[in-house]
Amino acid sequence: MKKILLLSVFCLFSFLNMHAMKEITGEFQPWDANCQVNGNTINFLGEWNGITFKFYDEEGCIFEAGTDLSAFDMLVLKMSDVSCLFKIKTEYTDGNAQQDAWGAEKNMQPGALIVGIPLNAEHKNMVKDFFLQSSDYPGSITVEKVLACTKAEYEQLLQENPAKTFNLTLKKVNEGGGTSYNADTHTITIQDNGSHKGWFFNDQFRDFSAFDSFVMEFQTATENGGEIGIEYDEGSNTTQSFEAGTSRIIVPLSANKNHLRQVYIKGDAGNSYILKVASFTTNKATTGINSINTSKGQDNGQETYYTIDGKRLKKPVHGINIQRKNGVIRKVLIK
Repeated sequence: MKKILLLSVFCLFSFLNMHAMKEITGEFQPWDANCQVNGNTINFLGEWNGITFKFYDEEGCIFEAGTDLSAFDMLVLKMSDVSCLFKIKTEYTDGNAQQDAWGAEKNMQPGALIVGIPLNAEHKNMVKDFFLQSSDYPGSITVEKVLACTKAEYEQLLQENPAKTFNLTLKKVNEGGGTSYNADTHTITIQDNGSHKGWFFNDQFRDFSAFDSFVMEFQTATENGGEIGIEYDEGSNTTQSFEAGTSRIIVPLSANKNHLRQVYIKGDAGNSYILKVASFTTNKATTGINSINTSKGQDNGQETYYTIDGKRLKKPVHGINIQRKNGVIRKVLIK
């Protein structure tokens, strides 16, 4: 009986090991000098830059004759930081030549820390490599691991590694006429009344549903007022004005945030704005509060207040605040 039990445990252990996710070793090879690798961080210096990940064999040498991933469903990148938009494409071989028709391509969701692409069910025993290509804005990604896993493991990775913050590049701010942008000083100057400057997103990269707000921070408090605008494909645009002396402004995203096409700053002729950070963020990224709806939380008996986007306040302010008191988080209106 004891031998049977030991055999059963061994079989279960072997089964679990056979189906556990696998970390893939290899190296990233840039297509040209416009893409650079620094440790495990990939820097895309321009637009539509690319880099290929070559698999290693058991001896640590590049192997292009086809890696067997037939025990898995997904090829996954686990990242710790993302500040650019990119697509991933898998490539396969028949053992002699690359078979382009077998590959697949997927656009990443802005800010996602887990990016997965399904393996070709018929040819996943002959995976050659995969490549990443940035979109029309520069940026960087930091890759922690390259994994092969099952669909269930992929879903678990998504739950355990949600998007937190996505910083837009300040190297290129090119959307909008009647304005200028100095990439060295990060300064937007309005030349014509009512003109704007910002970022326009390719229609492949408009799903910002992982985030709650768009945040604009300035290096110094603004000398003039202005307006932040967010446009969606459905036409339900959002604008929020700010006054002179503003150093940070938060604009909540609408229900159409999975179809967000551009964000920008608008002002009168002669106004200038020196940017520090432009980012999409979640409420939880700053306070640990998932949303502004009433929920249970831990506060050790203290009473604390936050802005609607989750920034902690020294004391409540007029308008809607988030109050955390006696383990309960809720919206309150301060008059």
